[in-house]
Amino acid sequence: MFVRHPFERLASAYKERIATLEKDRIQPEPYYDDIRKFICQRYTHPNWVRSLLKKVHPCENFIPPFKHFVEFILTNTETSFGIARMDGHWQPYTVVCQVCKFKYNFIGKYETFNHDFNSLLKRLNVSDWNNEKRRGASGHNTWDYQQLFSSLPDNLICRLKRLYNDDFQLFNYRIEDYVNRTTLTC
Repeated sequence: MFVRHPFERLASAYKERIATLEKDRIQPEPYYDDIRKFICQRYTHPNWVRSLLKKVHPCENFIPPFKHFVEFILTNTETSFGIARMDGHWQPYTVVCQVCKFKYNFIGKYETFNHDFNSLLKRLNVSDWNNEKRRGASGHNTWDYQQLFSSLPDNLICRLKRLYNDDFQLFNYRIEDYVNRTTLTC
């Protein structure tokens, strides 16, 4: 299996799935458009009332802020049932990949993908795999993602830290890679 820093996964899911409007996508993703609209309705325009006079919904072409996305994904994460129902793009790896139930014989990291993938190929004794042109990330970098987390209040950072704690521990990731706060106490 290959893993990715939990906060990078979360920020990437936001940028690619929520902060990209339908008109800007290569393929339609109505499921994520519905989530984006739901987040907008719930956190940005909770008092909006549909009427015959208002044919265009204010959330149709609105990108909710990262804070509202985080509030949405943290809903119902106090229970294992709530976490089990999360979307796979932001569900902790320890749940989606059932890390504690299966004995993985190889765990690579997205951050060192080229090196790790070559190691996997060697382990599998595969020499003719063309991995010259790997499809890379969406063009966003760590700094872009750090900016998203810098806008979050401490209480949301602490709740995210609790949600992804097992991923941080098992895969040796640090929260400080995306959150630069000396005063954060959870």
